[in-house]
Amino acid sequence: MGKKEPDSYDGIITNQRGVTIAALGADCIPIVFADSVKKVCGVAHSGWKGTLLGVAMATVNALITEYDCSLEDIIVVLGPSIGPCCFTLPRESAEAFHNLHPECVRLFDSPNPYVDIRKATRILLEQGGILSQNIQDQYQDLSLCTSCHPDKFFSHVRDGLNFGTQIGFISIRE
Repeated sequence: MGKKEPDSYDGIITNQRGVTIAALGADCIPIVFADSVKKVCGVAHSGWKGTLLGVAMATVNALITEYDCSLEDIIVVLGPSIGPCCFTLPRESAEAFHNLHPECVRLFDSPNPYVDIRKATRILLEQGGILSQNIQDQYQDLSLCTSCHPDKFFSHVRDGLNFGTQIGFISIRE
């Protein structure tokens, strides 16, 4: 924040107090970042393409570059998203997830394998140096599949074009 807005983006970071930033998701992962030492925060929207393009680590790297954050101080929360039970991709697209880690894909030899974008995001964050214990993705309802739980979440995969969104948001107090 505070710079010229790009034409498109999937992440934003700030050190401005009293400003709330947000990332939307309706199967994609809304990711929230915080560094309480440097008093900065960020959010990112991570669908399957953004996951493979590295939006989570790009946001982490922006925190490091812009605000001199340390990897060990950054906390990351992965909001609810579609699970590997409901998300499929054509085999050609799923191959990149399989190459990242075979556990990111089930039924890889099928025409439309099941893909775990949450696991892939965690792996990419850990590979980038975020401490495993600083990635919050399995507490309360965070790990529930958005498509499987219509009573709790919106889902583009489940509902088609008639869907709503979840929102991950953060702000800096004081």
